Amino acid sequence: MSWSSSLRRFPLPASLLALGLLAAACMPVYDTTAISGSVPARLAAIAIDPPAGAIEQEVRNELIFAFTGGGDPAPPIYTMHLSTTVSETLLGVTPIDTAPSYSVNVAVSYELTEILTGRIVTRGVARGVASYDRSNQIFANTRARLDAELRAAGVAADDIRIRVAAALATDA
Repeated sequence: MSWSSSLRRFPLPASLLALGLLAAACMPVYDTTAISGSVPARLAAIAIDPPAGAIEQEVRNELIFAFTGGGDPAPPIYTMHLSTTVSETLLGVTPIDTAPSYSVNVAVSYELTEILTGRIVTRGVARGVASYDRSNQIFANTRARLDAELRAAGVAADDIRIRVAAALATDA
């Protein structure tokens, strides 16, 4: 009996054996188990400094959720300092000198430091941009700007999450 004929006679056991061998060599990209030294475990061990303003609070909240997955944070190994600036730019001018569309730019400087050694693991500036339209209603304009700021803060926070995860994955 040859190997190929036994595979034809027992396709299910052979398939399960092949699947088992493949599963033993694979690891999920977003492993949620708290393996010591794994990137998700190290992300959950980042303590973020208290915010200085509302947009910085939004960035901090987004990062805490991204790092911990909504669970309890691990005992801190790293500390992260954030500094946020927000600016607004008009995108167009109408014939009566009013700008109906604006762009909100959120720039977040971040620095991740290892608590025990004081070594800076990574630092950088992440930016998020979102646009909004203005109308002749004051409350609608205020709310539209706030929504745009929150969207831009979310984009910047996601950028920071990716950069920090990459830095921790390559950090020895």
